[in-house]
Amino acid sequence: MIAQGCRIVSQVCVAGGLALLLGCAGTGEMVSLNVQPHQPFVQSGQPEPLKIVIEPFEDLRADKSKLGQRTHLGGGVTNFTVSGGVPGVTIAEALAEALRWRGWNRRGWDARVVQSGVEISGADIVIGGEIREFAANAKSRVFNTKLTGESRLVIKAKNLADDSSTVRNIQGEQTKLVFWFTSEDLETLMSGLLQDGLDRFVADTKIDGRVLKSAK
Repeated sequence: MIAQGCRIVSQVCVAGGLALLLGCAGTGEMVSLNVQPHQPFVQSGQPEPLKIVIEPFEDLRADKSKLGQRTHLGGGVTNFTVSGGVPGVTIAEALAEALRWRGWNRRGWDARVVQSGVEISGADIVIGGEIREFAANAKSRVFNTKLTGESRLVIKAKNLADDSSTVRNIQGEQTKLVFWFTSEDLETLMSGLLQDGLDRFVADTKIDGRVLKSAK
């Protein structure tokens, strides 16, 4: 009786394990991630009297069809993209928000996003750039899921007053282990990674008059 009971328990465990694996299989669906960082309120009441225009970043990634994917324990994948589907616009909007709410010296700046190629009037500084890498991936394993994020950006600022320019290379990586995975975990990872890069861009530069230049 004991042996028979053990066999029943073993069979139940095997069946449960198979059901878990099948339930964790990916279907290849595309899931949108909101990676916009949350910005605190700016300390000063009025934005600085200087106009900054930001153009969508050029996407130079080898695979532009997705942001990354989750590899499931039971086989298959789930693919990720950014909300809106265009990483270059997402990053430009994140930079504009960062400058409006917590720019240089924690003061707000007049920053807005325009489409590439649009005639710009009244702007003092035009910022654009390139996405060399911006990836979010998750690999499900027994008892945990490993999250990885990678960002490599080139941020280019052109000063219209004197036609000078500043170029900054910003890159970073983050990893995290979670027991129960949700897409919000990856959103938090990527928004933190993006915010860290934008903070470093602001820390590495300064506004001198109506010109953006290196802080060093």
